[in-house]
Amino acid sequence: MTDNIFDNTQARAALDAAEQARAAGRRAAGRWARRYLLGFGAVSAGSVLAVWAVSPWISSAWWGLWYALLVVLFGTWLRRQPVRAIPRRTQILTILAWSVVFGLTMAVGIDYPVAYPIGAAAGFSVWAAAAWWVGR
Repeated sequence: MTDNIFDNTQARAALDAAEQARAAGRRAAGRWARRYLLGFGAVSAGSVLAVWAVSPWISSAWWGLWYALLVVLFGTWLRRQPVRAIPRRTQILTILAWSVVFGLTMAVGIDYPVAYPIGAAAGFSVWAAAAWWVGR
């Protein structure tokens, strides 16, 4: 009888330790996810502002190449998460929402240059909203 109580105590201690490790891993993954989402928001906003600043001197073909590279970077990031901290659906919806904001910014920015800083802020907001969603 005493052996059974001793085994239950050890089992509970092991389960508590496993729960603490899981919670610590979840917190670390959440920090990683928020940091990367905000980082991608900053990169995307900075790139839109760069387009605004130097577009009179650089052809649109080079910008197309840059954004194709950015899409490859997003795709690589999608595949290489060390921990599945960001749900795939959230990640894909964030990339799609940013793509819509980016596309509208580029389409309108040709005729109305004030669209570039507005689009940069809106694009960053998409990534910041995803970071908030993951971190809640």
